[in-house]
Amino acid sequence: MSHDIAGPRAVTALALLAWCATAAAQALPEVRVTDSGTTTEGTYTARELDIGKTGLSPRETPQSVSVITRQQLDDRNLTKLEDALKSTVGVNITRLDGAGNYNSIQARGFDIGAVLLDGLPIAQGPNYATALDLALYDRVEVLRGPAGLLQGAGEPGGAVNLVRKRALGTLRVGGGAQLGSFGLRRVDADITGPLNAAGTLRGRVVVVEDRRDSFVDLLFSNKHAAYGTLELDLAPSTTLSVGATRQRVRSMVDQGLPAYATGELLDVPRSTVVGTRSNRQDMDTRDVFAELEHRLGNGGTVKAALRDVRRDNFYRSGRANGAVAANGNFAFETVDLKGQLKDRSADLYLATPFTLAGREHRLLLGLNRNERESGEGNFAYGPRSIFNIFAPAYIDMAYPQITLPGFTSTTTRSKTALYGQAQFSVTERLRLLAGGRMSWAEVEVQRNSDGQVTARSKPGRQFTPNLAALFDLTPQLTAYTSYAESFVVQSQLDSRNQLLPARSAKQVEVGMKGEFLNKRLQAQAALFRIDDANRAMADPVVSTAYIPGGEVRSEGLELEASGQIAPGWDVLAGYAYTKTEYLKAPAAQLGLAFAPATPKHVVNLSSRYAFRDGALRGFSVGGGVSWRSSFYAQAGSLRLVSGNYALANLQLGYAFNDHVELGLTVDNLFDKTYYEKVAGLGRQNFYGTPRSAVLALKLRY
Repeated sequence: MSHDIAGPRAVTALALLAWCATAAAQALPEVRVTDSGTTTEGTYTARELDIGKTGLSPRETPQSVSVITRQQLDDRNLTKLEDALKSTVGVNITRLDGAGNYNSIQARGFDIGAVLLDGLPIAQGPNYATALDLALYDRVEVLRGPAGLLQGAGEPGGAVNLVRKRALGTLRVGGGAQLGSFGLRRVDADITGPLNAAGTLRGRVVVVEDRRDSFVDLLFSNKHAAYGTLELDLAPSTTLSVGATRQRVRSMVDQGLPAYATGELLDVPRSTVVGTRSNRQDMDTRDVFAELEHRLGNGGTVKAALRDVRRDNFYRSGRANGAVAANGNFAFETVDLKGQLKDRSADLYLATPFTLAGREHRLLLGLNRNERESGEGNFAYGPRSIFNIFAPAYIDMAYPQITLPGFTSTTTRSKTALYGQAQFSVTERLRLLAGGRMSWAEVEVQRNSDGQVTARSKPGRQFTPNLAALFDLTPQLTAYTSYAESFVVQSQLDSRNQLLPARSAKQVEVGMKGEFLNKRLQAQAALFRIDDANRAMADPVVSTAYIPGGEVRSEGLELEASGQIAPGWDVLAGYAYTKTEYLKAPAAQLGLAFAPATPKHVVNLSSRYAFRDGALRGFSVGGGVSWRSSFYAQAGSLRLVSGNYALANLQLGYAFNDHVELGLTVDNLFDKTYYEKVAGLGRQNFYGTPRSAVLALKLRY
């Protein structure tokens, strides 16, 4: 299905790019780029992390962490968070809609607890965050395992931190255009530089126009994004940053295929859609932020940040709602939904070195506040029907008139936290780390018709500690062990009509991290075990109540290496083994995997070589392979299984000069047919994308 590019927006983006290129060309004799800061352009490694707020390097961080650098994103033409995370060690992506605007992110068998933007949580959590366009960010940082110090309440899978592009003090202009399979058309432009002669005022603007269809019939997704920021040096050591992001997505909703009532997956063309021409999904997000940073004379930092996010979404879906019978018949339903969310976050912290007993140590102290207000209950269903998967009359059905009731209530969630962490250098080679977060949370539900508070929950004070030790075995190699916790507030009630205590996840991790080849190559290995206790279980005495008696375990091994092994030769390699198990559960579940959608084994390998001399100078070639062992979904006594599969990709490029580069990427090179996600009998089973290619033109000045 074809959708024309919105002319004015595309022309505006291209005109901005052309103007920027002209301005840059005129200024080139005077411009020398010297202030790369902590950007990750041109490298597969990161020198320091933003996610921990202390500026530690990956090697100095006593927990598994991966960084997807700007160069990795550019080399593979990755513009969506879901695609970037798929090649990250220990991370599993399960899509919730065919367009890829909603995805669930897991690590080590658990959901990711939070997606952060410069350390502050993104409104609506990880599922929505995968719709964000990566052109606005310098890198993606992934911390695996409980991240209670960073997020307070949250699932123990870890945290993903998006680090936005900053305004730079030298003129830089970039951008490009992409054309690809399934109707991909994309343009983006990025300009940054000083706005006054002294360079104390700097700015940056990024704009994106992205339109794409799909291998699935009817499916499309159109995205418009713009980001702008200003930085002002109030003093040599004090900087004020302000900015805003606006993103709008218009797409068709596809909630996947049903399965046969026997548990067998459908063997239908990959283009098969279960939806109507009226299906749609609209998402509008507005994000405004301000940061004030003061750099101390001893190398420390005091930083205050404020962020206000507003999000509106509308969802209209005709979808499967039942298993497919032997003759192809299945139940079909329609639903409309409107959502509204306001999110405000504030964070203040001090990160500083200090001297004690003749040695330098590090200290982090902070205060965090978050308030989230969401409209509830504004959805309604239409009449149900019976259709046949092999005669898809549902595509052209007249979508019923559905009247939404309006928001019936407003839920306000507020969290306040104090957090701190100290790293002590006991000897030249031994460092000990201790810290924690004290959190207070409250949830209030207010009926909109009369303003009455109908429910209020105060789980009480929660403390989440973290402890670690690091020992430098050699100048290049560090061994570490760490202990971390996180908690999840539960909404189930016990037989006394009281909220269950919070779930409590505890992780023990041991590993090694290294930096080799003059720090151009980074490697890490980790063994971990996470026990998640107090999970809600049905009360064996009172059928309508729950008890906090459940417990699950996740344990495994992760290996990763990334960087440059020779001039022009970049590599990325990873392996993850993850085993999940019910420890305390109803008899039918004991010993089974509690996260069957997480493959036990995952391998990711990729390499890229750029020729620097000779007749092939300017050319680059690369490729990779990923392999996943089988995984499944449990539907009662039935099991829906997706077998193991391997996917290959290819990269070719040619740099005409330092400013212009043309690249081609081909994914699923051998056109493997496979189910990327299996979830249930009624819907949410998705084929993986067939072979696809993207031709990208990149400009840099």
